[in-house]
Amino acid sequence: MTLLTRLATAVTVSTIAFPALAATQDELRAALVGNTFQGDMGGGGYSSYFAEDGTYYDASGSGVYEITDEGVCYPDTDFGCYQANIDGTSLEWIQDGESAGSGEILDGDILDLMAQ
Repeated sequence: MTLLTRLATAVTVSTIAFPALAATQDELRAALVGNTFQGDMGGGGYSSYFAEDGTYYDASGSGVYEITDEGVCYPDTDFGCYQANIDGTSLEWIQDGESAGSGEILDGDILDLMAQ
């Protein structure tokens, strides 16, 4: 293999985009529990506060969430489970290998969703 071929191979390999790894259970807990997600889900704006007792609160009410090996899950609903890519306060929801929404993690119940 010539030097030029080795350099071309090295450049090609180094520029391949690797998918981000989904957040672990511990990373999800640290980022979400006691905080609010605000962003886009399913083509529209969405906000949800994740209380420490396993209850989520949003504009339409509340329900139960669990953080498992599968991600953030909503038992007894049609929502299923979502994995997440987290970068600082930015979060992208992933379901079935596809982006399902993205937004920001806000400190606490800043939108007062528990009161709605």
